[in-house]
Amino acid sequence: MLENAVAISSIRLVVNADGFGQSESRNRGVLAGHRQGIVTSTSVLGNAANPEAIRDALAAAPGLGVGVLLTLDGGAPVARPASVPSLLDADGNLRAQRQEVLLEWAKNTIAPAHVEAELDAQVARLRDLGLVVDHLCLGGSARFLPVAVQTMESVARRHGIAGLRTSVERPTLAWALDLRRGLATAALGAVAWYSRRQLGARRHGPQSWGYFERGRLDEVRILEIIGRLGPGSHEIICEPDDDPSLVALASTRVRDALARRSVELCRWSDLF
Repeated sequence: MLENAVAISSIRLVVNADGFGQSESRNRGVLAGHRQGIVTSTSVLGNAANPEAIRDALAAAPGLGVGVLLTLDGGAPVARPASVPSLLDADGNLRAQRQEVLLEWAKNTIAPAHVEAELDAQVARLRDLGLVVDHLCLGGSARFLPVAVQTMESVARRHGIAGLRTSVERPTLAWALDLRRGLATAALGAVAWYSRRQLGARRHGPQSWGYFERGRLDEVRILEIIGRLGPGSHEIICEPDDDPSLVALASTRVRDALARRSVELCRWSDLF
């Protein structure tokens, strides 16, 4: 009984760096954030070019948790183009603009079966290379499509993956000070909340933090988030390349704040 009470009252934190494979600077930033800072996990871009090089780079960081950042925006599809035609532009690539994807979805021209085929192919390709995938999350326009969230759970079940991120973030005063970014975060959170309600047991993931601060997650903001963490599981989402978060993630003040609050750093695989 006492052990259960301790588990419930503890604070566990995944610090996840999104978009590994998106660019060389992002890859360097993620690995530096892991070696020198508090990054415990990364999400590999699902349709990233040269996945073999990604596998080799991650082999140098065996303690880093690995997930897949599923995408429907930009670049080549991983599935056979003939199997996902409603997702592609005239050149046979995934549509480059988020607005285009959302417009096509609103026009009911994107087939749910094509969404599932592409997202499943993205996960399968990385797992077939030998990566141990412990979570899935959605990037770009896919975050706003309920069908993509539901498909993500279907794909997770197929591949035996327990972790699913649905980004529902608690509002702060900063949202009112930056209304445009705050409204975008609130819109994402509303869609994510609705989509999460459609999921089964896998919907109970950690509380997300950091989406609102994307691109400017500095030391002050990370310390503020740490101060607001309640009992349970949490995830800070960051993009460490030229982002100020790269410096902040290696900050002594950040480490001291985690120690004072007895926050346990972990990977997604440690939560299930």
